[in-house]
Amino acid sequence: MLAGALRVATPAHAHHGVASVGFSDPEGPGVGMETTAALTLPRRLGFVLAKSEFVSFQIRDDRAAFPEQKDRAWFNMAALGFGITPWLSAYVFQPYNAKSMDGGKGTNAGMGDTNLMLAFGWKWDEGLRLIPQKESLDELRDWHFLLWGSCTLPVGPTEHTADDGASFAPDLQTGFGAPSVAVGLATLKQLSTDFTVLGEVTYQHFLAHTYSFTRYKFGAETRANAAVAYRAYGRRGVRLDMVAEAVELYLEHDREDPVGSGPMGALQASGGNVIYGSLGVRAYFGRIGVGLGVKRALLTQLNEESKQQGSEGLEKFRLALALSATAQL
Repeated sequence: MLAGALRVATPAHAHHGVASVGFSDPEGPGVGMETTAALTLPRRLGFVLAKSEFVSFQIRDDRAAFPEQKDRAWFNMAALGFGITPWLSAYVFQPYNAKSMDGGKGTNAGMGDTNLMLAFGWKWDEGLRLIPQKESLDELRDWHFLLWGSCTLPVGPTEHTADDGASFAPDLQTGFGAPSVAVGLATLKQLSTDFTVLGEVTYQHFLAHTYSFTRYKFGAETRANAAVAYRAYGRRGVRLDMVAEAVELYLEHDREDPVGSGPMGALQASGGNVIYGSLGVRAYFGRIGVGLGVKRALLTQLNEESKQQGSEGLEKFRLALALSATAQL
């Protein structure tokens, strides 16, 4: 069984974060790389997951307009999950990120905000039913649904300074300084022995935080994910899946009040729309899973795009590696 796709941090200004989860048996439905799978953990089943994502950003040629530019970032995550009941699962995610900027700024690395999540699952089997403890392969082909909610604990640092002595901007800090809440609805349908389709919509809202140098509020984000998983090989506890995904992301403007005492105005050169495409492969070896995927922006419509750099949608590529395992507790 695989504890699956998990992603944290990187929308406009490479700052936002959403945690998505999924797991899959060598038999049964497949899961995506980013799209949350509408499958809860069976009762008393635990999982552990580690994921690392490397991001390389496009560099603007106009150094006069962009003297300091984000060049790369690493978003790392450890996660634990537990099946409270067959239809209710709990998760905790802990990120550790590193964000790099040239022009004498250097790299800022540190712990991110802890994320707590609850997921409630049900299915359609001649009517709506809670997920049972065990399902046959035929029952796993029913429509499955998952409603989840999460809240972050602002434990990550927000006042790190760059190599030149100045404070890193809010989007380069590894913590947000204030809680954020997110909700999501996911669905899954195994069409045949080898094909599974998945979908998900999510919304995340951020609260304002007062730094020593500004008051800042990251823009809310809305995502719509769709994925197809194809089982290319499955035999004797070993499974190989090919995964294709599309992600539409809408980011609201960030808001800022540099004085810290007045109304917060919309920050120019932030937010917009991005459509991503990604390809990945997942390998399962009994209770151990490995996932590898690459993602690129296919279409972008960013706000004041010519003035943005290091934002989501302006990456060269994103490369993710995930390792996971499950155990009955």
